[in-house]
Formats: sequence, structure tokens, C-alpha cells
Amino acid sequence: MISKLRRRPEPVDETVEEWATMCQGTIPVTDVVWRARAKVAGRVRSLRVQPWSGVPTLECTLVDATGGINVVFLGRRHVAGIHPGTRMVVEGMVGGHGGRLAILNPDYRLLATAT
Repeated sequence: MISKLRRRPEPVDETVEEWATMCQGTIPVTDVVWRARAKVAGRVRSLRVQPWSGVPTLECTLVDATGGINVVFLGRRHVAGIHPGTRMVVEGMVGGHGGRLAILNPDYRLLATAT
């Protein structure tokens, strides 16, 4: 199953790398390992609500300068403060969802953006 999980490279702004490295304890998305805890920082690239076993599920794609990972909130249609462009840190167990690496129901922290 590990070989079937993949990361889809996604281009990101170089400025994302600057603030992601300032978040203590985070690792680049490319260093995320299946079935291990991970703490990553990035920017929400996209959102979608997708049913999973009949339950609405919010799926976010979180990207940093190295790639992207799915962040999945089971049983949620919306999470306050999370929208495309939101910068955040997520932490949790890495698993698989839709053939990609994903962190399910993570602990998360929204990062302030410069105005």
C-alpha cells in the first residue's frame, strides 16, 4: 500500500518556504512518512467537501515549497478560518486518503498573515 500513496508535486511561492521554516518543529512535506506523526506548515491551496461513507468531509490541500499533502476533517463541511490562501500548521498521524498521503482530523493552528 505504501507504494500506491504518492505526493503530487505542486508549484508554490518561494515566500512560503521562508515562513514555513520559521514554524518550530515543522518538517517539509516531502519528509512526511506514512503511519508516523508529522507537523507541517503550509498554505491551503484548495478545499472541497466530499462525502466519505455518507459523512461530509472537508478536504484541504496544504502546500509548502516542497510539495503538498491532504488534510482531512471528517464530519465537517466547514472549519472556521480555513479557506484558500490560509497559512496554517497541522499536526497528526499520516495515513492515506484517495491514494495520497493525508493527515486526518489534525490538531491545527492558523498563522497570522501580513496585511
